[in-house]
Amino acid sequence: MGTHNVAFLGLGAMGLPMALNLARKGFIVSGWNRSPGRGAALTEAGGRLAESLHNAVAEASCIVTMLSGPAAVAAVALGPDGFLTAAPKGAVWVECSTIGPEAVRKLAAAAEAAGVQFIDAPVLGSVGPATKGTLHFVAGGSADAVASARPVMLAMGDGITHFGPVGAGAGAKVISNMVTATLVSAVAEGLALGERLGLDREQVAAMLGEGPVASPIVKLKAPIMLNEQFAPAFQLKLMEKDLGLALAEAHRLGAALPTASGAHEAYAGARTAGMGELDFAAVSAFLRLMARGPLGRD
Repeated sequence: MGTHNVAFLGLGAMGLPMALNLARKGFIVSGWNRSPGRGAALTEAGGRLAESLHNAVAEASCIVTMLSGPAAVAAVALGPDGFLTAAPKGAVWVECSTIGPEAVRKLAAAAEAAGVQFIDAPVLGSVGPATKGTLHFVAGGSADAVASARPVMLAMGDGITHFGPVGAGAGAKVISNMVTATLVSAVAEGLALGERLGLDREQVAAMLGEGPVASPIVKLKAPIMLNEQFAPAFQLKLMEKDLGLALAEAHRLGAALPTASGAHEAYAGARTAGMGELDFAAVSAFLRLMARGPLGRD
């Protein structure tokens, strides 16, 4: 069992390209996905698809999970059918999902009981960086565990920031997504208000993309907001979930996040309006509708 043997659990929009990068860079990759029919590309790249969780992790020295939320990760990891009952002692579990510090600490305790090392290492970046192998990992866990998993992470990304003990990486990721979501929502409101003021939307977008609020995410999402073609690089319902994680942590700590709370309401409204499966930039379409007045009318 060498350090190059990786079980990759979760072959979704993010997980599949991450697993493909591992396979193409010489790692032995056993992939597994909750929904059947995904992962053919992994076999074409030299990996294999495991018929069960236990089979996927049986020979793994590193286990990577990339799933939609806390419940999904718990379902895959815990219980008699969870992979922790079959994971080799001493293996390193790299949890890349965005699930928040509280869930991460519970999983870490279960991993320790099973003799598995644990690091929370969610990623900064969406489908494009996942495909290119340029994700950035924000990690929490022991220095030894992070060092052990470093070659695996750097086969999928171009950098790692070790923030501290277990939970620190999850906390950093929640902050990153919270700020990203609120900034995109604010830009969307700016475009909506500009339209009501009779300003040209493209000029407003160009101003925001070049002025004080200019940032990579504004430059990336503003054109999508203008053409309203919301192919999902990162689904709106997942961004709503991530804002909820930030608010849950704030509630636990007795902290106030008024800006994030407002953004969460906007994303929740957009999801309720049927935009959950679209890219999170679709919040602009919802806020554009809301800016038109009651029931979307001027």
